[in-house]
Amino acid sequence: MAKQWMDVRGRGRWLLLFLALSFFAGVIWCLQMRQAPVLQIVSVQTEDVLFEEDVNVGDTFSHEYIHSVMKTPIREVFEINEQYEMIATETWTKAFGAGIPYEEGAGIREEDGYFVLSDNGHVVEEFRMAPSNLYTHTFQFGGEVLELSELPDEKRKIRIRIQGG
Repeated sequence: MAKQWMDVRGRGRWLLLFLALSFFAGVIWCLQMRQAPVLQIVSVQTEDVLFEEDVNVGDTFSHEYIHSVMKTPIREVFEINEQYEMIATETWTKAFGAGIPYEEGAGIREEDGYFVLSDNGHVVEEFRMAPSNLYTHTFQFGGEVLELSELPDEKRKIRIRIQGG
């Protein structure tokens, strides 16, 4: 009887060991399956992903366009924070006037012929835009430049977001 009880107890230990190893293997698998964060540009009309790149904390990207009223270039710069969110960091402009936001007391410096306004670092969940084909509108990330103003009409309404992470 004692030997039979030991066999059951031994099988129970093996079963417990098997369950523990299965649990840890499942946890490791789930952690590996977690989607790495990517920066995406997606067509609102078609849901086609027009641009996708892996991002890391501290990466920056920008988009640059010609202001429709002032006819001056505007560059908006964003940084990826520790939570993989887009943070507005600065706006570059060559002029101030109608439709160009400015907060009194905001930090401004001059660099390379631009006025550089420090943004308040607010989180941007995603942003949508419809780049015009009348003026150049570009998106820059790493060494890549995407000509947003050259997108076909059916894909020109876009959203920029971080997916995963």
